[in-house]
Amino acid sequence: ITMGQLDGKVALVTGSAHSIGKAIAIGLARQGASLVLADKDVPAMKLTEKTIAELGVQVEAVPTDVTEEKQIEALFVKAIERFGRLDILVNNAGLFYSAPIDEMTTEGWDKLIATSLRGAFLCTRAAFRIMKKQGGGRIVNIGSISALRVRDRNAAYNTAKAGLVGLTHSTAL
Repeated sequence: ITMGQLDGKVALVTGSAHSIGKAIAIGLARQGASLVLADKDVPAMKLTEKTIAELGVQVEAVPTDVTEEKQIEALFVKAIERFGRLDILVNNAGLFYSAPIDEMTTEGWDKLIATSLRGAFLCTRAAFRIMKKQGGGRIVNIGSISALRVRDRNAAYNTAKAGLVGLTHSTAL
């Protein structure tokens, strides 16, 4: 492995089994960061873990449902047990649910908000506590243009992403 900008750093990426999260995790690994992967799709996450291990960096895959507070707590304990520190958190886990507001189910709304917004809060809180003791770190929330330019049939998603903007600003303070 070549020397990277993130050698010696530890990053945790939620929603790292697929798509954007997978690409972010691999990109961080290519820059030398050790990785903690978090996703509830264990088989797909294991494939991401294999790809990252082949890059020659340390990686730990932790099955995690970000809507479950106890699983989040266990995730961050595992990260510290394995690597002793956490430098970067990428809150990427999310889902999409589309329906007109008058047809949207409470269950659909709650599941999306719990995954995309509450999960980001729980992970941010856990990471913030670690990073505060370390004297620093970076928390990156994966947002969407939908936070500012809402789309029809996407009230829950629009709301979650707008809330994520608020969480990001509040955390920065």
